[in-house]
Amino acid sequence: MPRRPFTMRMLPAAVLGAAMLAALPAGATDPVGVAAKGGFPEYLFLEKLPRAEAEVMAKKLARAVVAARMIIFAHGAKITDPKLGDKGFSGAVFEEQWRRSTEDLTIDANPAQKQIFDKLYWAGRQVMDNNQDRINVQGVAWKHFLPAKWEREMGQVLTARTGIIIKQPGRTYRSPVNVPDALERETLVHFIDAGRDANQPRVAHTTMGKQPVVRYMEPIRLLPPCLPCHGKPKGEPDMLGFHKDGLEAGDLIGLMSVTLAVSD
Repeated sequence: MPRRPFTMRMLPAAVLGAAMLAALPAGATDPVGVAAKGGFPEYLFLEKLPRAEAEVMAKKLARAVVAARMIIFAHGAKITDPKLGDKGFSGAVFEEQWRRSTEDLTIDANPAQKQIFDKLYWAGRQVMDNNQDRINVQGVAWKHFLPAKWEREMGQVLTARTGIIIKQPGRTYRSPVNVPDALERETLVHFIDAGRDANQPRVAHTTMGKQPVVRYMEPIRLLPPCLPCHGKPKGEPDMLGFHKDGLEAGDLIGLMSVTLAVSD
C-alpha cells in the first residue's frame, strides 16, 4: 500500500509549535531594549575610606553637590538670556564659587578626604568647561543646561576617575542615567509616602559585588523654578515634550544618591 506524503499537518500541535520557534532567528523571543539583569554600576573602586569616615563623607559629598546645583540655579537667568554671548561663567569661575560655598565641608578634611573633594571639584569644572559653547551661544534662550544635567555629567566623570557614584535617581526619570536601582526605588517610595516633612537621609551599609560600600540617599524636593516642566497640569507636554508630573513645590522629585567604598 503506497504511503501518504508527509505534511506539517500530520505533526502534533505542540511539536509543530516547537519547530516553528526553533526556526525563528536567535533571540527573537527575548525582550529587546530592556536592562540586562544583574551586574553593578561600578567594579573598580579607586577611592575608599574607613567605615568610620565613609558615612559622614558621603553626606558631605551630597551637600557639596547640592551647593553646586544652587550656584548654577543662581546663574540661570544669565545662562538663558539669548542676547548674551559670553556669560562669564567659566569652569574656573564656577569652581572658585563652589569651593568658597563649601568651605565648611572641607575645613576639617583629612588628606584622603581632601583628595576626594579635589577630584569632585575637578569633575564639576570639567563638565562646566565642556559646556561652554552651549552656555555661551547667542540667539537661543533654552540651552538644555540645568543643574540636573550638570550633575548627571559630573557624576559620570567623577565615577570614571574615582569609582564614587553620585547620581540623582528620579521619581519619573528623564534620562536613563537616573534609573533608580532597587534600593533607590524603595527610598523614593519611602519619602513619597512619608510626606514633605520627611527629610531625614537614609543610609545603608551593603556591598556592590564583593566591595563593602556605604549608600547615602537624601530627598531632592521640587523648587518653584522647576514647575514649568514638573508642575501642573499633569500630562501636558512641557517645553521639551516630556509630560508634566503634576507636582507642586516641595514635592519629592528625586534623590541625591552617593555610593562610597569602604576600606575596612
